[in-house]
Amino acid sequence: MASSSKKASKETREANVLLEFQMVEAMSAEVLDANSDDVMDAVLEHASDIALGPAIAINLKSCSIKLRFDVLAKNDAEIHKKIGKVIAIILRETDLELEVSRSSVEAHDDAEEAATGEFAAA
Repeated sequence: MASSSKKASKETREANVLLEFQMVEAMSAEVLDANSDDVMDAVLEHASDIALGPAIAINLKSCSIKLRFDVLAKNDAEIHKKIGKVIAIILRETDLELEVSRSSVEAHDDAEEAATGEFAAA
């Protein structure tokens, strides 16, 4: 119980987010790279207050764009709400036809607990 009260007393949580957007249609490496620039521009220009420290990579094999960033929020629900806003901004600000094919969110507290062995194996 001590650890849950410790978490509750924190005002802000930080989460690492990874979004992978798969293109609806196959495209060349040059076009995929240009599209990744459009995604990064949308994030930097319209979501820089939400998506902190964004980094981007492309996967030519799956024809996808991977976007990694951090989010600060008071709780898990707010973290997911902010991720939804980032996705909406990307879709609104680019002319890309994207599908979110994979996403993951890991709170820094969760990663620390896993490293100390506090999580039981499934």
